[in-house]
Amino acid sequence: MQLTETNGGTFSASPGKENSFEQNLQQIVQGLGGEENIANITHCMTRLRFKLVDESKADKTILESVKGVKGVVLAQGQTQVIIGVDVEKWYNALSGKAAATEEAEIEQEKGKLFQNAMRIVAGIFGPVVPAIAGAGMLMGLLSGLIATNVIPESSDTVFFFRSISTAVFFFLPMLVSFSAAKVFKVNEYIALAVSSAMLSPALIDKAAALKDAGADPTLTVLGAVPIELMGYGGAIVPAILAVWVLSKITPLVDKLVPSSAKPVFTPLLAFTVTSTVVLSFVAPAGMWLSNGAGWVVSSLLEISPTLTGFIFGLTRPITIVFGIHHSMTPISLNNFALYGKDLLMPIMCLGNIAIAGATLAIWYKQRKTLSKEQSSVTVGSGVTAILGITEPALFGVLTKYTKALFTASLATGIVGAISVTIDTHLTSYILSSVFSLPAYLAAGTQNFIQAVMGVLGVFALSFVMTMAVVKSTDK
Repeated sequence: MQLTETNGGTFSASPGKENSFEQNLQQIVQGLGGEENIANITHCMTRLRFKLVDESKADKTILESVKGVKGVVLAQGQTQVIIGVDVEKWYNALSGKAAATEEAEIEQEKGKLFQNAMRIVAGIFGPVVPAIAGAGMLMGLLSGLIATNVIPESSDTVFFFRSISTAVFFFLPMLVSFSAAKVFKVNEYIALAVSSAMLSPALIDKAAALKDAGADPTLTVLGAVPIELMGYGGAIVPAILAVWVLSKITPLVDKLVPSSAKPVFTPLLAFTVTSTVVLSFVAPAGMWLSNGAGWVVSSLLEISPTLTGFIFGLTRPITIVFGIHHSMTPISLNNFALYGKDLLMPIMCLGNIAIAGATLAIWYKQRKTLSKEQSSVTVGSGVTAILGITEPALFGVLTKYTKALFTASLATGIVGAISVTIDTHLTSYILSSVFSLPAYLAAGTQNFIQAVMGVLGVFALSFVMTMAVVKSTDK
């Protein structure tokens, strides 16, 4: 194997540091069983996610020994290598190293419904999170500035920044469809074309005109196909289903079109047929599923908000360990679309802060026995958890102290139950860190105070419980 080029240049330009990085990359490929064993590579904000032909060939010991690797998780049909904030650099360097055949990957997928579902969710939403988190944070900061009378709500500044941030969520189906196209292995730009058809301004205007005239917002296409005109702004389930349908229709169309006509007629038919099928049946069904999922979550919260908050909080750190925490992203986004608020995202923040509290408690108990380097790593891991990146703390510290992981989970469950019970919520998607606290002002000063008290409370509870339960010799 020869890793000589990346998106950013060559490894050989600088013989010291770059050669060391090249060796790390080669060691990762070796730990995964070689290029021929790698079927697919994706990444989220902190992890490289590898789909392997034969998972038994993955050598966890080799992978964990690579400098820069903070942990390895073998779960959900993936080998996840935790890198941290530099994950994109590693991904870019490793891109194109998946040498396994498609047939081998397909065979590996059979009979793993839950694992496949989690892989799809992580593959779709992992890359999208930075964009929606940035836009959500901008919305939250605007709300905080307005609530504190720093800038007037009627100003051009507010209008401009609010417009560009809300646009991200309106066009979220396009972001999701682009990401889903990579997961379902279909042309990304045709996927974008289909999702843009779902958001067609002309169709939205036509629906409004029909409603104003007292008629049903429905078209009849080709004399027989009914098209129910609905608003799909911010709708993620219909967008995912649309790309899945595109992945099924494209091969069928491709088989029917002669080779000489494929460049023109394959995209024409794939786009036209998929858009028609999606807007006539698939997208409305997706909206029904979204509404049903929202109803289930709201019903659980109505039955027992305290118990719902406790269970979600208790399991939050564990879902991060196994890399399935992105499974909650579509639920929260759906809550924002349906109800304009979400009660679960605040618990994600509480989980991160609880992990930080437990990690710093471990450091405090061991501060006199740790080397300067070990102490720096532990403290740094706790600080990055406060800032929203928990993998260094989880895999560098807490997975070595299972009692500390439990106390962090229990603290999140307890404070999470209180958070949901008193209705601490967010009105937009943001990253789960202390820097996100101003976003809670969008729902009022009381909501902001509750969020701050929750963060302080869960940190203190996790720290104290870890100090009381964990001994320095516990591993």
